[in-house]
Amino acid sequence: MTNKAIDLFWHNDSKSHSPFTEYEIRKNVETGKYLFKYWNYNEVTPTHEKVVEPPQTATGFTSLNAAKNWAQGHFEEKLQNWCKAPTERELLTNSIQSLVNACHSRAAANGWWTDLSTGEPLTRNKGEMMMLIVSEIAEAMEGHRKGLKDDHLPAYGMEDVEFADALIRIFDYAGGHNLELASAFVDKLDYNNNRADHKIENRKKDGGKKY
Repeated sequence: MTNKAIDLFWHNDSKSHSPFTEYEIRKNVETGKYLFKYWNYNEVTPTHEKVVEPPQTATGFTSLNAAKNWAQGHFEEKLQNWCKAPTERELLTNSIQSLVNACHSRAAANGWWTDLSTGEPLTRNKGEMMMLIVSEIAEAMEGHRKGLKDDHLPAYGMEDVEFADALIRIFDYAGGHNLELASAFVDKLDYNNNRADHKIENRKKDGGKKY
């Protein structure tokens, strides 16, 4: 039998949210039918697993959705929580953390966190890094003031690229110094959305924030 692995949107990297420690859906390219194989755990936490069933296989599904629906029917309560759409907070947090990881990993790979003479990890000066972020903002202002295109990416305005540079530096800083930027970002966004001095009616008052 020839099987072909299916690219799933389900993820199994957080055991506390998964009813399976391992699972797979494969397609028999000869019959066109799907096979769902799973290892079922009914007690799964990040530090504990209790096997309640041996590996099992269900076959003969005519579509990928049929295989998923079968799993939903057998593990409805857990799968409802596991496969539900992410909340706005989860999307924002994951997005910010992905940017932190991407920027810092690239900077580290290019030696910005390494002593080039010794090859040892480098403790970077926080004040220096903060001022480099400020310098990118200043360059964005200068680009906007003069209506300049960027020297390195002329398809973009200097304002666009310098703000991108500022973000790259911020995300790299957060990754290198282990800041909780993602969760702080979401919490501050929520706080600002509900703070009294940001409400339109209060901003219109004498002494209210005009900008």
